Amino acid sequence: MQDEVCQLWENGTGMEDLYILRPSGFIDAENGLRLRHAVEDVIASKPQDILIDCGQVEFMDSSGFGCLVSTLKKVREQARQLYLCNLTPQICTVLELTGTDRVFTVFPNADDCVAHLQQSRSGV
Repeated sequence: MQDEVCQLWENGTGMEDLYILRPSGFIDAENGLRLRHAVEDVIASKPQDILIDCGQVEFMDSSGFGCLVSTLKKVREQARQLYLCNLTPQICTVLELTGTDRVFTVFPNADDCVAHLQQSRSGV
């Protein structure tokens, strides 16, 4: 995962409290830890909801999955939400086999997540 894969959603949509992380490559023990630290840095600077866009993730092993679960816990401890999008079939299978597909909120893509959040926050 590269450091520059983290970006703040700044497109005039009114989603200033949504931070999008875009990891790439393998989410293993090392990169999973980097992802978790990136989330912790975001929460420490300004508590925000987090969207992890997995569109560039090639593979996630069990260590990476563990980091994803601990990241969810950290975000929820701050009364914020963690969303996932653009999941590969492999990541979907991992979530289904572990039953965490019912724990994580998953969207097909970032635009669908933003649209959902805008709608739910506007009370429509």
